[in-house]
Amino acid sequence: MPAERKAAKRAERWSGHVSIAEEVVSSIARIAAQEVEGISGLKGTVADGLAALLNAQKRQGVSAQLIEDQTIRIRLKAVVRYGYPIPEVAKRVQAKVKQEIEGMTGLHVSAVDVYIQEIDTSETSRSKKEES
Repeated sequence: MPAERKAAKRAERWSGHVSIAEEVVSSIARIAAQEVEGISGLKGTVADGLAALLNAQKRQGVSAQLIEDQTIRIRLKAVVRYGYPIPEVAKRVQAKVKQEIEGMTGLHVSAVDVYIQEIDTSETSRSKKEES
């Protein structure tokens, strides 16, 4: 029997359950969103900040919710850099977050809700826009 067939049969006997915590999905969403040009950062509420401090988590501004039909819904609270078109940046965030979560976890993302909380008007933000 070829070695490949033995390995495949062995894998079948060792199957089990894999679960991915909502916190992991939130982390993936946070990182993906921050990679989108035009996003200055994510911003949570005061309650999010306190919860992050108490739980030593960095999910501020992002939440992932497992829906009954086994899909994930993401909610992001973002800060957009001044000068960037908000609808375009939000659409790129939605696409990037969905792509990264589905690619890394195999879970289906039913929605990515993007709430623009603030515009970053700092000089650093403006100079980055001028450079691109």
